[in-house]
Amino acid sequence: MYETGETRVIWERKNRILTLEGEPVLSYTLSWPKIEDGGLGGRWISKYYARLARSWRRRWEREVYWRACLELAARREEARPFTPWSGELTGETALLQDGVLSLRFFGAEVRGDGRPARVRWGDVWKLREGAPKSLGSLFQGEKGWKKRLWQVILRQGEERRQAGDCFLDSDWTQKAKKNRLLRDWCLTEEGVEVALPQCAVSPAAEGCPVFTIALEEKSPFSLSR
Repeated sequence: MYETGETRVIWERKNRILTLEGEPVLSYTLSWPKIEDGGLGGRWISKYYARLARSWRRRWEREVYWRACLELAARREEARPFTPWSGELTGETALLQDGVLSLRFFGAEVRGDGRPARVRWGDVWKLREGAPKSLGSLFQGEKGWKKRLWQVILRQGEERRQAGDCFLDSDWTQKAKKNRLLRDWCLTEEGVEVALPQCAVSPAAEGCPVFTIALEEKSPFSLSR
């Protein structure tokens, strides 16, 4: 639970194991936020994530489950072992301050003994209005803020690539530009956090590369805008 003032963010959680003839086929973990004492805007946000959770649950319990059952049947015919599939969507509160709510989500899916497919994104809300907060609203009055953020990301990525702590493709900068880098972001106490899709600029084993852009004290940044 994340709490500030009277507003609280409580993370609901659901775990389930789906079976076929008594054999585990698919397990999933699903977590989503519920805003308490956040006014009308908080209730709207809560309803949005409740719908999102139902959408993920339906997908796992229908489409993905059926495909897992088909693989189980095929492996039985070939007398080969079957590894249950798994899915996960979890999240955490990155920031709750001055009427701004920032959430960070992590998704993963493993089909049998295959490689994990991962997704990561952030949502930032104006709590009172129950409406998304745009990245540009953090930099009102600053010309060329997108270019500045992009330059920070390029420098950070090259430093990490040369240091060997993140294996980015040699042409990762060109690929990143095609992936709308600043579309999905979240706000933390350290600054703006953006994550690139898995396999977009690096091998699958790297997951979703994350970049954090510090917000300087002298910048026109303001949560209240």
